[in-house]
Amino acid sequence: MGIYERSYYRDENELNLTPSWNQRSAVSTLIIANVAVFVANILLSQKRFEGDYQGVVNEFLMLYDSDLSKPLYWWRMFTYAFTHDATGVGHILFNMLGLYFLGRSVEDRYGRAEFYRIYLVAVLVCGFGWVLKQQVFGAVEQKSVLLGASGAVLCIEMLFVFNFPLARVYLLVFPVPAWVLGVLMILMNLTSGPSTGVAFDVHLIGILFAAAYFYFRWSFGFMGDLAGNWRRWSRKLTGPKLKIHTEALSSNEADEADRILSKIHEFGQESLTVKEKKFLEKYSRSVRAKKQQQ
Repeated sequence: MGIYERSYYRDENELNLTPSWNQRSAVSTLIIANVAVFVANILLSQKRFEGDYQGVVNEFLMLYDSDLSKPLYWWRMFTYAFTHDATGVGHILFNMLGLYFLGRSVEDRYGRAEFYRIYLVAVLVCGFGWVLKQQVFGAVEQKSVLLGASGAVLCIEMLFVFNFPLARVYLLVFPVPAWVLGVLMILMNLTSGPSTGVAFDVHLIGILFAAAYFYFRWSFGFMGDLAGNWRRWSRKLTGPKLKIHTEALSSNEADEADRILSKIHEFGQESLTVKEKKFLEKYSRSVRAKKQQQ
């Protein structure tokens, strides 16, 4: 098979990068969460944002270089990615625009559930990589903090580049293929120094994570399997619970269906296990029954 015959090359002309909003998508949910934290930080902070002060919400959620040695604060390796520079809107604006315009096609490519997993694992990898680097190479007398979704967003943007390298995107007003954008992002982060206050090292971790995910053909679907196994094991311990009537399909079933459909898209129907095939058949019958009731 020639390289340009692969699905991620064939589908590039069918990409829709025009503005649209799907409130149920992972991209929309993540944008809303980031904006909500940004607004809450402004409303709840009584002091002016000056010097190193980033606001009461940011101060609580952002990652500190000393947190690696404080297990009670390891949750900040996730929450830092929902905080942004409080002194202006540029930081959150550029991150959310990148996530919005390029992330939608990536979510369509991998499915909503897998998109969430990619994004959140990228957040963890970038956060852990940064705090580990600070512990090993950072100056003891100079305390540092990390805030912003840039690492995870760059991971998503690079996955767009890897999946759709010939798709047309715009740099300002100039149309270029997506691979040019990818090259520029890599060069900019390699050649920029730390004196700017921007965590280019975190950006590079996000880019490397995206490359590993794409070229090694990773899938985090096993996380959904682990969660499902845990729920089934919990139900066995607590005993069966009878349900007389269910108004709607559970979000867990919808997420599992998204994962299986993403697996079919990625590896073909023959990659499904017997258990996954039975689940998809049962889920399809449930959807049809629900539509008939309406």
